Amino acid sequence: MKTRLLFGVMMCSGFLTAGIPIGAGDGGAFDGYAVSRGRLRAELTGIRMDGFRVSSMPAGPTETISPKKPMLAAALSAAVPGAGEFYSGSWIKGTVFLAIEVAAWVGYKHYTDKGNDLRTTFRHYADTHWFKLGENPANPSLGYDPNDPTVPSTHGLPESKTQQYYEMIGKYDQFEKGWDDWSKGVLVRPDITPHRDYYESMRHDHNDQLINASRCTMAALTNHLLSAVDAAWTVHRHNRSIRAALRTDVIMAQSEAVPALSLRMAW
Repeated sequence: MKTRLLFGVMMCSGFLTAGIPIGAGDGGAFDGYAVSRGRLRAELTGIRMDGFRVSSMPAGPTETISPKKPMLAAALSAAVPGAGEFYSGSWIKGTVFLAIEVAAWVGYKHYTDKGNDLRTTFRHYADTHWFKLGENPANPSLGYDPNDPTVPSTHGLPESKTQQYYEMIGKYDQFEKGWDDWSKGVLVRPDITPHRDYYESMRHDHNDQLINASRCTMAALTNHLLSAVDAAWTVHRHNRSIRAALRTDVIMAQSEAVPALSLRMAW
């Protein structure tokens, strides 16, 4: 009988106390409740039988968690993708964003290095197989003649070997006679000698590598933006989430084991 009465008192007191209206502002503590800004912890921590008298044990220590800042999370992820997610406690998403960031910059370096190597290679190839008239050591009578009246002159070739110089000698038919295999009469396509064709394939491959490097850069920038937005939203949801836990405990009070029902709520 005494045990049943104890259990009934515990349950009724727990539900009645949990139903007390809470009118808390920025903070306060009353009736076993402790309220802090953005966090509520309600705990019914002691009901014991002392004859037929029911008394409440003192409330335990209050756990306070301050709300996190969405703008700070966004700023962290804008600087380093994933940092805002780590700040919000979302470790899996933070790891994913950080991994994408690392992969994007590793890809950028890979494609940039490969493009630079190809640029060095195709420029060396052009210096070996394309000549102006009189500059070919094997046959000075062969080569590109800017004064040849039979060759339409629509583009002026730069005197120095700039990026434009290396583009034009392979791109335009006007400069086709400068390739050292032109005199052999072997063409893979109209006005395209094997040396010119191979040179253009290397140059196109070089351009493709630089395009891939640019895509990696865009992927990294997009990752920064998405991570910043996600971090702010994750923190916003974290601050609004509600967590509740209801459990029974046995606590010691005045050298006596006392059953207790505790309810914790947080948002």
